[in-house]
Amino acid sequence: MTNESPFLAPANDAGIPAAAPQPLKPNRGLAIAMTILSAAYSVLCLVEIFALAHRVSLANQIINDPTSVTVDQADSADSLVSTLSVVTLVVFVATLILMAIWQRSLRTAFGPSGRYQAMLKESGYQIFRIVWLISLGMAIFLRGSGNVETPQDVVSHDHKFMIYYGLRAALGLVIVYLAVRLVRVVQRNLTLAQAGYSPDAVNYLSS
Repeated sequence: MTNESPFLAPANDAGIPAAAPQPLKPNRGLAIAMTILSAAYSVLCLVEIFALAHRVSLANQIINDPTSVTVDQADSADSLVSTLSVVTLVVFVATLILMAIWQRSLRTAFGPSGRYQAMLKESGYQIFRIVWLISLGMAIFLRGSGNVETPQDVVSHDHKFMIYYGLRAALGLVIVYLAVRLVRVVQRNLTLAQAGYSPDAVNYLSS
């Protein structure tokens, strides 16, 4: 009968516990950058909502009194909305790229021990996927909702997109939450592994 603890790495031939394989340390800089970009994305989505609300206000003024809004005012509102949309999209794509790179780093570090998927689940990754799929479906629906030709079309269009960008702002906050949670989960797993616990023990203590 052996007195070896199931929580320690198996002993070598000399009876000395073998050191647990050290996982690669994920790049915390990626997590920090992803958190900053995600927060910036949420702020940009909120700014986009205010820009859309301003354009709706101008459209309502045109409906009530076509001479109350100048062409320059209308063009300026359109330009602001378009510019913000492009900047917001660029920031979001950059966030997804960083997330993919970070996930690859985590998969390399924790894939062999079987902890990678468990850590994503523990960090709330499913919440991100649900919000992401809802926002993606809404984007596809809105893009095919027809042309914007009249001031009334602008009002209807922008009200829908205000809801859409509100959801996207929530998505950015979900990514922030995911990044913070994942950093904590990863650190706990690294601490257990570096302390010499076996992969099975790390799975048990982290569950």
